[in-house]
Amino acid sequence: MSISRRNFLKGSVAGIGCLGLVPVAGMRFAGWAEAGKQPSGVLNYVASSCAICTNKCVFRGQVVDGVIRRLEPEPEFTKARGMMCARGNAGAATPYDPDRVKYPLIRTGKRGEGKWKKATWDEAYAYIAEKTNKVVAEEGGHRSCIGFVSSEGTYHEHYWNQFREIFGSPNSLRHPTLCLSSNIRGNMSVFGTYPWADVKNSPYIILAGADRAESFFTPDTMDMFGDPRKTIICLDPRFTRTAAKATRWYPIKPGTDMAFALAMMHVIIGENRYDKEFVSNHCVGFDELAQHVRQYTPRWAEQETEIPAAEIEKIARDFASTPGAVYYPGRRSGWQGEDVQMRRAVAMVNAICGSFDRPGGLIPNASIPLRNYFYEPAWYDLTRPRLEADDVTFLNPRDGSWIAWRERALRADPYAIRGLFIYKQNVVDSVPDRSKTLELFDKLDIIVSIDTYMSDTAWHADVVLPESNYLERFDPPYSLAGIVPYVVIRQPLIKPLYDTKPGFDIIKGLAGYFADEDGDFLNEYFEGDVESHASNFMADYPGGLEMLKEKGFFTDGRKAEIGAYRSGKSAINTPSGKVEFYSEDFAGRGLDPLPTYKPVEEIPENRFRFLVGRHAIHTHSMTAAFPELNWHMPENSVWINTRSAKKLGIKSGDTVQMKNRTGGEVKIKARVTEAIRPDCVFYAHGYGSLSKAKRLVHGKGAAQAAILESHFESISGNALMHETIVEIRRV
Repeated sequence: MSISRRNFLKGSVAGIGCLGLVPVAGMRFAGWAEAGKQPSGVLNYVASSCAICTNKCVFRGQVVDGVIRRLEPEPEFTKARGMMCARGNAGAATPYDPDRVKYPLIRTGKRGEGKWKKATWDEAYAYIAEKTNKVVAEEGGHRSCIGFVSSEGTYHEHYWNQFREIFGSPNSLRHPTLCLSSNIRGNMSVFGTYPWADVKNSPYIILAGADRAESFFTPDTMDMFGDPRKTIICLDPRFTRTAAKATRWYPIKPGTDMAFALAMMHVIIGENRYDKEFVSNHCVGFDELAQHVRQYTPRWAEQETEIPAAEIEKIARDFASTPGAVYYPGRRSGWQGEDVQMRRAVAMVNAICGSFDRPGGLIPNASIPLRNYFYEPAWYDLTRPRLEADDVTFLNPRDGSWIAWRERALRADPYAIRGLFIYKQNVVDSVPDRSKTLELFDKLDIIVSIDTYMSDTAWHADVVLPESNYLERFDPPYSLAGIVPYVVIRQPLIKPLYDTKPGFDIIKGLAGYFADEDGDFLNEYFEGDVESHASNFMADYPGGLEMLKEKGFFTDGRKAEIGAYRSGKSAINTPSGKVEFYSEDFAGRGLDPLPTYKPVEEIPENRFRFLVGRHAIHTHSMTAAFPELNWHMPENSVWINTRSAKKLGIKSGDTVQMKNRTGGEVKIKARVTEAIRPDCVFYAHGYGSLSKAKRLVHGKGAAQAAILESHFESISGNALMHETIVEIRRV
């Protein structure tokens, strides 16, 4: 940016005068001046929770004369430490964004052509029902031919999954297999739970690929970097903002995280530094593990990881001798072939040092249980198993496995998929190998997208149903697990703009156009409204709903009871009832019972491993087109190491072409930097949009989905995001 301090201050002074009359969002979109009104200054505050990321931070929405002026953090919501990030703050303008979807749309041209007609809700529902019932009839009445897709959120947990069940399809696909399924499965196999890292009280933290300084869990970031006495070891092929704030950074070779963890255990066990009391009283399979890691020496690990053996030894000794040290189970580390086994190895490093169920270590989450939204599911005689049921060992029936499922759907094996109902998941931009997703779309008879924006997925749909913005609707209470658990709620700051509906109303309305086997329409399974359901959810906590409405959150003072597993008060949810190193369950399924390292694929000369990762500006692809954030980073660029770029004759700002091994290719500008390994390249997510309705990112930069190859991990079904090998050249 080219702007002098003097000009900036002049603009700021002028801006202050305007802000006294018109809210920020109103200036750009739909304020008082547009309505021909004079501000009366009537101010209201509404407690609600953010929807820009999964953290769901609670805020107080400031509304002046019915227009959202700003969002302020709720100071009593201690999970957010009385703060609100820039992404959450930018949400204040989203209801007034001219690019939001304003009314139901039915496609009139070819998919992706951008030709639509405005429709009423009933017209849209009727169109969907006609197309869907036709293909179901052609499939012999099997409703399994329709896939149900959704992202994380309050409506999925209750209403969307209920709609799928009463509709009669087993094919549910959610975001976890694009995110952390392998992490959950690896930790579950060792601890029987997916624990929370107590980074606030940990003096020594190993971060393997988890870019906490740029990720959306801002409380973790504050707890982690707020104390300069903490030692933070960062293992990451990129020099991220987390690496910049770490005590030491090691540009580990991608895919070798398991080698590092196994070598740590070789040192800790071989030098008798492990927590003997914890291992003896609370673990099984230690003797097998001790024998297993003898082969994995630090000198061997140096050849695999490219981290000096002496450094591995020092980290292992420091970790074992520091009470409360934690090897952070972040979402991203290897994301390569043996990802579940790598997560198991990381969990075991924590376990042998007793860093489980103690301050600073891994803490089993506490939660505030809510009553469920009760319904009686419809039952169908015509049932089929999930498409990919035989492809994934531990397949979560609600989450599925996106890559494995799509491969089956493309082959119509064992049966054809004829349609997709998609609730707020941008699959075209988030599932690796965009060309295969679009190939699948070409085979479908009906694609329905429920969204607030015209995402790439909505752009290729047949019908787009516009959901009301999160600041315009009432969402049911949602229980946030953690060391200190909370329940949060979402309340409308303003009435819905345009012809949009809340998710519950959309789902119930759509259900009213389909019948069960008895001829009863499915909307009969949805009673009441979200506010009445909220009262039922909170029925076990007198005064809880009132607190939710007043503060935006509820807590009854409970916390994770640290030490409950050590004392025997709580049982560990594994087959043996103890922390498991050697897994009989895995062995019985034909899997390695102990994490066994397999060398990573060597990268040919002049080829690169493509990495994915966080960056500080955006949350996935959703916020990249927000004007309030986009100006910070209008376009992405590919990181390429200085030495590699010199060999290829590439300079910063040059346009380069990248190709993967399966035909995917993109063009993008280069960013030559020392902040990445010479054998890797990276660019940020959220750009290169196909949707012309996302004006700020359409054709700007490149999409990750366009270059990522299709690979998945067969134990958990997780997509493997770091198995893509590319070539790159200057255009």
